[in-house]
Amino acid sequence: MYQCELLNWVPDSKTLAGRLSILIRQVVNVSQHSNCSSRVEINRVKNHCRDDVWHAVWSPDDFTATTCVDIQDQLTLSLIYDHWIHMTRSIRILHVDDDSAFLDLSQTYLERELPTATVVTADNPQAGLHELTESFDCVVSDFEMSNMDGLELFEVIDDRHPRLPFVLYTGRGSEDIASRALNLGVTGYFQKGGPDQWQRLANRIEHAINEYYTERESERYSTVLQALGYPIYVVNNSREFEYVNDAFVELTGYDREKIIGNSPGLIKSDEGVEQADEIIADIVSSAGPNSRQFSIDIYTNDGEVIPCQDHMAALPFEDDFRGSVGILQDVSEQQQRQRELRRQNDRLEEFVSIISHDLRSPLATAQTATTLARETDDAEFFEKVAVAHDRMEQMIDELVTLAQTGESVTQQDCLSLSTLAEEAHMTVTTDITLNVHSETAIEGEPGRMRRLFENLIRNAANHAGLDVTVSVGTLAELTDEEPNGRDEGFYIEDNGPGITFDDYERVFEPGVTTDDDGTGFGLAIVHRIADAHDWTVTVEDGYDGGARFVFTGVQMCPVNEAT
Repeated sequence: MYQCELLNWVPDSKTLAGRLSILIRQVVNVSQHSNCSSRVEINRVKNHCRDDVWHAVWSPDDFTATTCVDIQDQLTLSLIYDHWIHMTRSIRILHVDDDSAFLDLSQTYLERELPTATVVTADNPQAGLHELTESFDCVVSDFEMSNMDGLELFEVIDDRHPRLPFVLYTGRGSEDIASRALNLGVTGYFQKGGPDQWQRLANRIEHAINEYYTERESERYSTVLQALGYPIYVVNNSREFEYVNDAFVELTGYDREKIIGNSPGLIKSDEGVEQADEIIADIVSSAGPNSRQFSIDIYTNDGEVIPCQDHMAALPFEDDFRGSVGILQDVSEQQQRQRELRRQNDRLEEFVSIISHDLRSPLATAQTATTLARETDDAEFFEKVAVAHDRMEQMIDELVTLAQTGESVTQQDCLSLSTLAEEAHMTVTTDITLNVHSETAIEGEPGRMRRLFENLIRNAANHAGLDVTVSVGTLAELTDEEPNGRDEGFYIEDNGPGITFDDYERVFEPGVTTDDDGTGFGLAIVHRIADAHDWTVTVEDGYDGGARFVFTGVQMCPVNEAT
């Protein structure tokens, strides 16, 4: 039942979910095998444990949490230890009856039928309550006794020791007493009788104690699993959700009542369900692994798609497949960190290339001009040195901007498209014509959005002159003139000479320019700002033959909320 190999693992982020998968299999299995032979169970535990872990489990005097490597393993070992204690220790039964001769008979018979049982007797309810200062696994009581009847005794005991098994074994039987007993929550009700009744009583005591400890173990397991915070689910052999924890409910956004009894298709695509079916088939095959982890998209109630790692295992079974258990791990932040790391690496390579290539030319010019200036003392060469230094300073400033604008946007505001365009127009030059065709707003980071508009307006002025017209609008407006299926985003367009490259996307490469005085970083910064917002920017021919820069994947917002 308990697979102690999880205690052999050194815990880290990659193995935690796998360990929890085994842990929940124990939860489900404990309720199915509560009557297994203790010797068989202990042998199963021993076969899967390290020697030091087994020694800690088998030797109560030496039991110590230091054998475990982290808190999850400490909790698991504690649960295994508790269950081992339950399976191997002597059970203690308190029998309360005002007939001393009957108590002697009860002690003899029950200890014979239950070899691990110790029966303690009390000849009145007050004596029984005094005995309960010690630990017991079950109470058996007569009904009709002086000063306090059996049901009154049960109420006192249940208040002090909730859910402790209590069996009413009385010589006075009636439907009224039986009904009252069951309504109060008494574990069992029997009338005194011959050997058959003794046998029934012994069986009921054993079963009640097993149920009592099984319930306690399951509650402790559930507490551990809830505390660890991972979304956990159990799917039965009918491919329906049978159990989900609070974290799973929170992740998916569905009510528990909606999930239980539904198929995994509620939260997975058809491809995802098929993938999971194939993996569980591989797990239950004779040559398959004990568990598998794989990537899966979870579709929440509000339409969000959350990338997860699903750590799946089969529920323990002998002949018939019982279902599977899985633990989900949201990897959204992990994937975002990986994308950001790739983006940073790309930028680093890009900067190294720019520094080693683009700065080399003005640096060489400055060095040559400096040598000639020293040799000739000609002011013309000193002027060339100053020009080269100015160009390098400009390129370095643009490189710093390129680096800063590429960092992912973490906070966005609702920004007016017309306000952004007009403020950039005022900053760059008011000599060109600006037409804003839409009163709409977008979500963006204010500082970088102003830089984006300024760079595109400056690019138009530098390449087309001051007679150029710059137009700004939403893609929805373009669909009336040029049907293209785009409706979420905006464009900035000029009526200048257009793109002179055969490959339009080259305009976004750092250092690429047709302007002798330009650095080639202006449009690269525009591309980097769009990427930082998770937008896509492309360039195409404009309506009047100029260049049109198109931004898609943009989140629009109400214009009356714009700043």
